[in-house]
Amino acid sequence: MFNLQNRLHGVQLFLARQSLQTRFILIFALPSLLFALAAWTTFNGVAERMVERIGARFAEQQALYDKARTLQPLIREVALARQMAANTIIRQWAANEHDPQLYRQAMAELEKYRQRFQDGNYFLALTQSEHCYFNDARVQDSHPSTKDKQLRYTLNPMKPADAWFYSAIKNSDSYNLNAETNPNLGITRLWINVPLLHNGKVLGVLGTGLNMDSFTSYTAGTHQTGITSMLIDRNTAIQIYRDTGSIDFSGMTLLSSSKPSFTRLLDKPEDRAWIQQTITQLDAVNPTATAKSVYINGQRYSGNSIVATRFLHIKGKRYLASMVSLPETGWYNLTLLDMSVILPTHDYLGVMLAIGGVSLGLMIILLFALRRLVLKPVAVLTAASERIRRGDYAGTPAEKSGGEIGQLTAQFQAMRHAVHKTHHWMEEEIEKRTRELSEAKQMLEVSLQQEKNSRENQVNLLSLMAHEIRSPIAVIGNTAQMLNALARSQQPDWQPRIEKIMGAVLQLALLMNKFLDQDRLNMESTELDMQTGDLNIFCEGLADTLASNHCRRICFTPCDGDTMLLADWHLVGIAVNNLIDNAVKYSPPDSGIDICITRDQTNILCVEVTDHGPGIAPELQQRIFNEKFIRGEHGSNIRGTGLGLYLINWIATSHGGYAEVFSTPGSGSTFRFCLPVSHTRLAGNKRLARE
Repeated sequence: MFNLQNRLHGVQLFLARQSLQTRFILIFALPSLLFALAAWTTFNGVAERMVERIGARFAEQQALYDKARTLQPLIREVALARQMAANTIIRQWAANEHDPQLYRQAMAELEKYRQRFQDGNYFLALTQSEHCYFNDARVQDSHPSTKDKQLRYTLNPMKPADAWFYSAIKNSDSYNLNAETNPNLGITRLWINVPLLHNGKVLGVLGTGLNMDSFTSYTAGTHQTGITSMLIDRNTAIQIYRDTGSIDFSGMTLLSSSKPSFTRLLDKPEDRAWIQQTITQLDAVNPTATAKSVYINGQRYSGNSIVATRFLHIKGKRYLASMVSLPETGWYNLTLLDMSVILPTHDYLGVMLAIGGVSLGLMIILLFALRRLVLKPVAVLTAASERIRRGDYAGTPAEKSGGEIGQLTAQFQAMRHAVHKTHHWMEEEIEKRTRELSEAKQMLEVSLQQEKNSRENQVNLLSLMAHEIRSPIAVIGNTAQMLNALARSQQPDWQPRIEKIMGAVLQLALLMNKFLDQDRLNMESTELDMQTGDLNIFCEGLADTLASNHCRRICFTPCDGDTMLLADWHLVGIAVNNLIDNAVKYSPPDSGIDICITRDQTNILCVEVTDHGPGIAPELQQRIFNEKFIRGEHGSNIRGTGLGLYLINWIATSHGGYAEVFSTPGSGSTFRFCLPVSHTRLAGNKRLARE
């Protein structure tokens, strides 16, 4: 169903791409073609059935005719051979071959029969002595010295050429036929073999030989065009055929696999099976004599003979075959009719041309009416539409007609006026909206410039504040350190207060640095200052400095191997400072902090900072990197802005790296700041920096 819908949709798309004239031609041509095809198919089917019926009857009559032609020359020869086998003198001599008197009498009798045979020859092969006698009128006429030399050779059961004799005495039927070349005599004949019997004993085999050329030309040499006749045996070997090269001269003595079989000419296995089945049926059926044709099990019986018919395929061509049995010879007459020659299809060419002419004429009339009444007015409207598309609304369709086309023309005119009016209104509206958009664009550009100026003023103000605030903070810090050193020796009770002042100054400096770093993060023109450095050396120096500043134990573990990478080391320092600052703030005062440089992948180096603080809840572990001002659940009593981890993640991603945390509540946290060894800034990092 789905494939059918797709095909219908494809047909619709194809028709939609064609012109109206082409569509109408296709619509008219298809029914006309279908009508002609249906008419021709019906006529051809009826004609085919008529041809088959007429051809089947003709094939039956032809098969019976060929049977009569085949048996006519054989009946007389077989009768003479049987008389010769029943001759008393010949029997007595065959039983006593060495009796001279019987020999002369038998030779005289044989000579009488020789003169009566059609081809003037006879043969006699004796069982006891295995002598073979042969006399041929042609040989005697050309070689008179052989007149009294009827004994030609002695049979040998070991020679394949003499196998016909031993097969004949084993199958002592009334007679049998075989087409064979006798190498001892050097001649090819259709041999009629009749057993010589006396009191049930086989004394020998005698008979005559018919000339193959004359017999073949008489029986299978029909000159009717399209009709081919041949004789085959029970093994479908060809015995008699106009082409003597296809005749099976092996007779009944060779294996069937070596015979020229008719079935080898057939294309289809079912045709070969039909030949074998028909031979079996012809052997099994004994039709009753009747002068009227009747049908029995699909076979048509005519007279005293059954005729089987069927279409066979030989070398790609179809023939109507008819088969009839020749029980007198043990063979089967096979007639092939080429129906394309007997009843050629060109006889029906006139009918086919008439059907095609009617269909073509009908299509021409329909196309002329279509062009005059539909296509021409539509072409005029199409030209007018093209002028409107180019902006020419002044022209009007010149073609005017009545009916639906006239109504369509009037509607087209009304539409032209409406389109012209709408087009004029749209041009005015577009011009008005264009002016408004231009004014809005100018206002937006002014606003953007003001925002840019405001942003620059903010940056300048922050820079000024940083410069102005850092100087007092540095003075206060240095003064506090001097007072702390003085108090340590002269006024020890002042020292706790001075240390609080120093801590407050440090927190104020860190807070100012974070706000300035955040401002840098938001700047649109942020660019990384990439330089090559050693991460081990850089982090080891930071660890020593921060350990002394925070008075905490920091354990640093460098990475084995090369730790050189390309980075903005100022930003890397901010990120590592923030990681260590968080570890100091969120871990107990007496606990240590571990800094370790590791290689995450082949081209990734990571700074791992591990503390022993309260840990981070799972639901906050992703938010702390991606959102500003997010603090841990234990950070309410700890000073901070919530920008440190957000700034760390931005620095990592701007380098093409990443930041992550592994934490279990109550068991501390491990933060990882990872950078690629070979810096490849991702396409989105710059956008992230600007956002």
